[in-house]
Amino acid sequence: MKKSYAFTLSELMVALGVLGILCAIVLPAITNNNPNQNKMMMKKAYNVFVDITNELISDDGNYPMVYGLCPDNNEGGYIGFDCAENDSKLPYLFSKRLAISEQHVADEDTMRTDASYSRSGLSACNGAASSCYILKSEDGMTWAFSKSKFTKGDYTSSILIGIDVNGDKKPNCYEGSDTGNCKNRTSNFDQFRIKLFADGTMKLNTDDQWAAEAIYASSSLSE
Repeated sequence: MKKSYAFTLSELMVALGVLGILCAIVLPAITNNNPNQNKMMMKKAYNVFVDITNELISDDGNYPMVYGLCPDNNEGGYIGFDCAENDSKLPYLFSKRLAISEQHVADEDTMRTDASYSRSGLSACNGAASSCYILKSEDGMTWAFSKSKFTKGDYTSSILIGIDVNGDKKPNCYEGSDTGNCKNRTSNFDQFRIKLFADGTMKLNTDDQWAAEAIYASSSLSE
């Protein structure tokens, strides 16, 4: 007759205790290393912005350059992105290179501003300006180009571009905002801003340090 072997209650309690200790040690490490979605999207958005910006300013068909000046300018002074007559040219050209989810951008003269496209999570242009051109890409991002022009001949002049990496989804906050649920927030922002200069150089807005960690430090994608 075979003997039946089984765990005693005390042995089961010890095994469960060991499993509990292991879970307490391992789970926080796993959770902390899960990629933060907003940080991942910020890094993606920044890389897309850099690629398109470099492509546009290097294209003589869009921004003709001769020794740093527009060849059709006999007064002198135009530099890079400043080689344009209106403030809608840059967002319009961006719209042709982004996968736009809603084709509300027909041409430079009919681009919608935040006033007529209030469903955007960047209806205030992400702190960039009171009026802006809005683009919504298929990956759920919203791009807002401040409705302003570069200062003629000044390579240090710039405009702000706001990006909401998850569109209409909350929290709709950029770092430094002191309104609504954004006040006193220190992490997990879904909006950030890029300052674009007339000569094509760019940098993140000074306040957007959380976004900077995501974009410049690949080891900081977890929260």
